[in-house]
Amino acid sequence: MAEQQADTTQLRNLTQTLQSLVEYCEALRAGAGGFAYMLPNEWQGPASQRFMGQFETWAAGAEGMRQAAEALKAQAEAAEAAYSSAIEAETSRWDQLSANLGG
Repeated sequence: MAEQQADTTQLRNLTQTLQSLVEYCEALRAGAGGFAYMLPNEWQGPASQRFMGQFETWAAGAEGMRQAAEALKAQAEAAEAAYSSAIEAETSRWDQLSANLGG
């Protein structure tokens, strides 16, 4: 049987990176939204309408990216929890076996 290894530190780092991506997407969308929704006060007409349509498309894409990052983060958190639990359980079993064998 092949030896299995998991790097829980890398998984924790990945979840932190994904959380940063989620926060960045939220901040970017909020900042751009504030700017875009103020423009109609100063700028009107076909170009303004087209811009708003393009902005709405971009905002939907940004939200999709945020949601995908959230989903990936949840998967990484679940993997880290599962590996950490398995590592703890197996370490405990080996410690008990070693103690029973007089080691």
